[in-house]
Amino acid sequence: MQKLLFLSLCAVLALFQYELWYGKGSIYDSYRLNGIIAEQVKDNQKLQERNNNVLDHLEELKGSPALMEARSRRELGLVKANEMLVNFPSDSKESMPVNL
Repeated sequence: MQKLLFLSLCAVLALFQYELWYGKGSIYDSYRLNGIIAEQVKDNQKLQERNNNVLDHLEELKGSPALMEARSRRELGLVKANEMLVNFPSDSKESMPVNL
């Protein structure tokens, strides 16, 4: 009788140990999830830095009308009233004069 009780307790203990090491929410599963969380935290930090840079740039644009004007002149070719826009050709082969 005592042998049967001892063997059944050992079996229950072995079942608990199996669940602890290999079951759902086990130690191995916890290590794997901690690795995934660490990678995600790194990715989130990179994205947060990028978002902060974009927000800083946006605040810079909002706060400076002169900067907005300079950027629109440079990128979009905008001009003020009574101004003339002159575009110089680039140094590409297509714009080079041809000797005949």
